[in-house]
Amino acid sequence: MSDSDPNPHNRPLFADEFTAADQPFLAGLRCGDEPWAQAATEWITGSEVLDSISKYRTKVWVYRNSDADESIVGFGSLAASGDTTWPPPDGKKRSRLLYLPQLGLDQKFRGYPPDPEWRYSNQILEHLIGEAKLLAKQIRKEKPPSKHVDLLTLKVHRENTAARRVYERYGFELLPGFEDKEHFMMSLRLELGE
Repeated sequence: MSDSDPNPHNRPLFADEFTAADQPFLAGLRCGDEPWAQAATEWITGSEVLDSISKYRTKVWVYRNSDADESIVGFGSLAASGDTTWPPPDGKKRSRLLYLPQLGLDQKFRGYPPDPEWRYSNQILEHLIGEAKLLAKQIRKEKPPSKHVDLLTLKVHRENTAARRVYERYGFELLPGFEDKEHFMMSLRLELGE
């Protein structure tokens, strides 16, 4: 980046794999006051994130403005599910899915930077989709075809229309049969470039 850059805030985030040692740096993280934002904050700052890592081998990343910056912009996570009945609700096939258990952005970084190409929420989602593709390719190398995955899923709160619009921009679609009272399930078929 040069000194003549018209917007010095347009820069990539740094993604670091989360460890328990990162939790003290999350003390000031607030994803917002909405129920889904509070749930995201509680997940990453409490014991749920560590439980998810140990029980489900969830991979979690924290995102920073620079590699020297200890303040965290947001976080994201990725896991592979066990066998799931497919298609919902009472399908005969058992399938594995890739799943984004939780992701969040500190509320002070919502809509920031203004340039959508550099927006932090977009960078986080693009990183998670990229990691999901890498995991799907790794599974294809290591597992028999019956264990292959190419569907990335997530839950979004029914009232979180802003997040739903972001997911739809990236190709996620509603996945009928998996919704509950508070959430829609969305999925993205990963292009793995056979």
